[in-house]
Amino acid sequence: MDLYIDRTDLSKALAKIQDIVERRTTNPILAHVLLHARDGKLTLTATDTEIASIVEVTANIEKPGELTVDASKLFQISRSLPQPTVRITASANNRLTITSGHSSFKLPGSLASEYPALPAFDAKGTISIAERELRRLVAQTSFAVAGDDSRYGLNGVFIESREHEGGHRVRFVGTDGHRLAAAETSTESAVVLSDNKLLPRKALNVMKKLLERSDDIVEFSFGDGAMRVVKPGQVLWFRLIDGRFPNYEKVMPQVDAGHKITIDIKSLSDSLKRVSILIQERTKAVAFSFDGDTLNINANNIDHGEISDNIQIEMVGDPIKSGFNTRYLSEVLSAVEGETIKLSLANPLAPCLIEVDGRDDAFFIVMPMRLD
Repeated sequence: MDLYIDRTDLSKALAKIQDIVERRTTNPILAHVLLHARDGKLTLTATDTEIASIVEVTANIEKPGELTVDASKLFQISRSLPQPTVRITASANNRLTITSGHSSFKLPGSLASEYPALPAFDAKGTISIAERELRRLVAQTSFAVAGDDSRYGLNGVFIESREHEGGHRVRFVGTDGHRLAAAETSTESAVVLSDNKLLPRKALNVMKKLLERSDDIVEFSFGDGAMRVVKPGQVLWFRLIDGRFPNYEKVMPQVDAGHKITIDIKSLSDSLKRVSILIQERTKAVAFSFDGDTLNINANNIDHGEISDNIQIEMVGDPIKSGFNTRYLSEVLSAVEGETIKLSLANPLAPCLIEVDGRDDAFFIVMPMRLD
């Protein structure tokens, strides 16, 4: 292998795989990136056997070839090189030489044949949407996924295809049993999905980091037990996990809830930040009193003090008081796009439905807490 490549292009490509590379592993080859030079492209492949990323970069290929080297070390080297043009060569003893200006590095490598082969992917259907839309689906649901992998059926996002006003939508849903987040987008056709499969938490975190807020069209599709995302210059592959997702529609709040409240997102977010200064217990209920045009949020901590914060609201229905975990509400507000949200409550202990005012592409449910 012998090639010339732009330093910035190399560094950016290596940055896209760092979250996938396994640094603590009993299999050292998983800490490597597979380099494959041919046909005017340098292809970089990283996998932990559950997630894979394939990135292509334009390069001047003098001699094709392939080799694996430590991904983290190569990334650090690429960012330190003094000149824009980088030469990469591989010798017969599986050593990779990286040269730029007067600097030269040599890294020990391994044969490409030792690198784990990616499973064949047989797509059952493909959806094409804007990259920013796929990123939104992930961002608006991943935070609600259970943090404990042992919680079978709740440790990933459930994806389903739905009919909507004569068309089709794909919906992502995440829950940990205390709150639920759902986001959906329109598609040209229904998609065939794997039964009882969930998109795992690590895959969601990788997608949040690598997907951009762009209008570029990306494709995602499902095969037997796997999902693939194709975006310009990169392919992401995710192994789905087994998990029978609960029938979340059973906990959907009543449509005719008697208390409907409209709140400015920024005002509520700022108020919750102030309240959190005194709330140390992550699961402590905070009192929310909705009355006319005012929401009073009150928290009392015997060791740290008390706060009472009022914000303006619009309300339909009689006054109502309920308890909520402020972190759950704050995470919803951080994920939504808009200026105001609508809350619907049937009674103080009923699930609270949260929707973005003027949008029908996401909803959130937060279970209330008893105020002792």
